[in-house]
Amino acid sequence: MTLTLLALFAPGSVEAEVGRLQQSIFRAHGLVSAVALPPLVPVAFLPPPAPVAHDAGKERRALLPRLNAAVQAPYRISLAGAAWVDGWLYLGVESGGLWQALKAAAGTGESPGLFPVHPGFFLGCAEAKAKQREAIQPSLPAGAFSSSRLAVVELEVDAREGAWWRKVSLEILDEVPLRGRKRA
Repeated sequence: MTLTLLALFAPGSVEAEVGRLQQSIFRAHGLVSAVALPPLVPVAFLPPPAPVAHDAGKERRALLPRLNAAVQAPYRISLAGAAWVDGWLYLGVESGGLWQALKAAAGTGESPGLFPVHPGFFLGCAEAKAKQREAIQPSLPAGAFSSSRLAVVELEVDAREGAWWRKVSLEILDEVPLRGRKRA
């Protein structure tokens, strides 16, 4: 199964912190889904291109500049607390409306995906039982960042047994530095 995800990637130092958080959850609880994906903030699952769309790549390349123009610069994204969303764990972010603006500008509605899109770093943990979820209390990093990359990511998963996180590959199809448009 192949899905396309629009995602934010933080700068290297924040990515490393979130990666350490993912690893600590995996080490402490053995939850593979916590490390299935690199640190990313999901924005929207994109619908597949129409079968007759010969210019799907062109549409995708036009998407990122359009989304970049949909947000105000400068911006600041702060790490917030952990949140469970429909059985999945996220390290929340406060983006001052940036995440919401990107989601709205993507115009995808509620395209089905592997997990809910939520303003936060995807931490997985769906395979955790209720008691185990209560025990997941990782030490959360603090901080903020004012630069990021916006990317179109292709996820190839084996979802036959429902546990897609056991066999997943990720490819960045296109990315741009998220700069936003300057205020007038």
